[in-house]
Amino acid sequence: PGLTAGMGCPAIGCRGYELRADLDFDSDRDYADWTPIGTSATPYTAVFDGNGHPIANLAITSTTVNVGLFGVVQGPNALLAGVRLPDVDIDLAAAPGDVGALAGFVGGGGAVRASYASGTIAAPVSGSAEIHAGGLIGRAGGPAHIAASHSQVGVTITSDTPGGAIHASSGVGGLIGELSGAAGSLTDLTATYATGAVSSNWESATAPVGGLVGLDSGITRTRASYWDTVTSGIADDADDNPPEGKTTAELQRPTGYAGIYATWDDYDLDGDGEADAPWHFGNSSNYPTLDPDEHTSGECPGPNCPTEPEEYVAPPIVYNLNIRFNVKGLTLDEGESATYQVRMSQSPVGHPARVAITSNNPDVTVSPTELIFSSANYREWQTVSVSVARDPNDTDESANIAHRGPNLSYGSILVTVNDIWPGTTTETVNGHTLTLHHTANAPAGVTITAPETLDTNAAVTVSAAPSHTPLSAPGYGFGAETAAQLLASIRVNGAPSDGLTICLEVPAALVTEAAERPLKLLRYAGGVWQPVANTERQEGATGTTLLCAAGVTEYGVFAAAYAIPDALGVAANLAAITGGAGTVILTWTPAANATVHFVFAIKKTDAEARNYNNLAAWGFTDRANAHTVTNLESGVPYYFTIIGGRPRPNGTHEWAAWTPLLTATPN
Repeated sequence: PGLTAGMGCPAIGCRGYELRADLDFDSDRDYADWTPIGTSATPYTAVFDGNGHPIANLAITSTTVNVGLFGVVQGPNALLAGVRLPDVDIDLAAAPGDVGALAGFVGGGGAVRASYASGTIAAPVSGSAEIHAGGLIGRAGGPAHIAASHSQVGVTITSDTPGGAIHASSGVGGLIGELSGAAGSLTDLTATYATGAVSSNWESATAPVGGLVGLDSGITRTRASYWDTVTSGIADDADDNPPEGKTTAELQRPTGYAGIYATWDDYDLDGDGEADAPWHFGNSSNYPTLDPDEHTSGECPGPNCPTEPEEYVAPPIVYNLNIRFNVKGLTLDEGESATYQVRMSQSPVGHPARVAITSNNPDVTVSPTELIFSSANYREWQTVSVSVARDPNDTDESANIAHRGPNLSYGSILVTVNDIWPGTTTETVNGHTLTLHHTANAPAGVTITAPETLDTNAAVTVSAAPSHTPLSAPGYGFGAETAAQLLASIRVNGAPSDGLTICLEVPAALVTEAAERPLKLLRYAGGVWQPVANTERQEGATGTTLLCAAGVTEYGVFAAAYAIPDALGVAANLAAITGGAGTVILTWTPAANATVHFVFAIKKTDAEARNYNNLAAWGFTDRANAHTVTNLESGVPYYFTIIGGRPRPNGTHEWAAWTPLLTATPN
């Protein structure tokens, strides 16, 4: 109450706080010591959105009951989101009840999303004192909701009575010391992990130590959870209950939402009612990791949050808006395009929010140049396209794509541009230096300048066109029966009277596609493409394929090509002759230009029920115009059909079309 628009809050009031800049407490300074926010008597009950800004070098040495950036976070509207805590240093003289880098205790419906910490936590335990120590949170429950968060904090708890009387409710975990729940107050832990070393010197089985959670008590929800049996040295106990032990190879082998990670993409992490896919898998030598930026939400999570009206009558002012991107940046080659997505995590107050999008590099353009978010669509992803033009220089560049409102900046996307123009190169031929100047507005264009003293028919090799040069469709100037790819537009200055021998490198993809079909060199002249006489195919020094043409004196546009085989026809006149019991003999007119035929047969009732598990025939036939199908059920109608095809160079087949279904009933 009283916190309204004039004080930087929307008309419905403020919901909490957000961090708008990076913080660094520099733990080397003598005065660096943090007093946790919130106590059992006065817990923190609102939203804190860190916006992904690091709070670095948080140091705590003084002892309270609840230790962390926050001491006690409690209540159905309490939320910590997007909090980054690199290089935490918590070194306590005496152990408190709950200690974690982010919070000592989170409960009463409180939530943590998209947060992480790294660093160390160390504390002693005296006698039978109770302690809950976790890399991120000391104790969570009653209930609590932890999602899309992780810890790289090393946690070390030592007892002055090793192996002695440790309180039965103690727990030490890489992420959470104790996770607890009760009937009607389920605590859930979703899309989280921990990699910090966790250790204690007690031996009591009732005071457990865990890589993720130390003590799991009451009603909690954890599924599809695993630990590394190799790096931890702890073998699996062979039961099927989470967590399960897996080897390093088993944990790293899936590179997507498959196998043991098949269900990891079906959680709603940011409260928008849709399942999220928060994990990045890398390659088969990586563990899955989280990107906290993608699942940060400063929205109030609980049932007692303020209710926003459907329509606003406030002035056209936008307050406390956070913008979200689905990528951190883009890397593009010149001539390429890509997209990214934008949304907001808080509803605009007043008029819709207009976000202007601009690039500081004229060669990098965006579309659209403005996005509009309202209270109805602010959580929906909107797509922005980025296009990179080719320029005449030969340097890599970058562009900053800024997103701004009338009075504030919403953030930016960095676009890294790889230059693909090869510029000017030289080549030594028969002791003479030739200059190859690639045309700026056509990277496949080359001007070759040769000295007058160069020997007749000296050979010059020109590398292939950039990989993005498209393979033409049949009929695209090359003739309907030819598949071809542009290699280079070549202009020769100062060539010997008999011209130069130009060798052009053929893209590997075209060589593979042509397979055994002969490659030929085409030259554009007189408005048509014509074969170049006396073309010779050679192997380059690096194993590449070259097409060489002699006598090039002036200008020519060259392409490599191969003849497209005649089109496949469709098998025709499919007929059935009933043979012996349970036998049908099929005959047909072969498909034109096909080298193989494939037979399909199924019981009519199975086809109508879409039951394709009991096919009567499914496979190649060794005859071009007939096939006998046996082991059929007498007196039962079957469907039959045939298709013609031929092998492709890559090992697959090219197929025509199936013949119309034929119905026949075997004797």
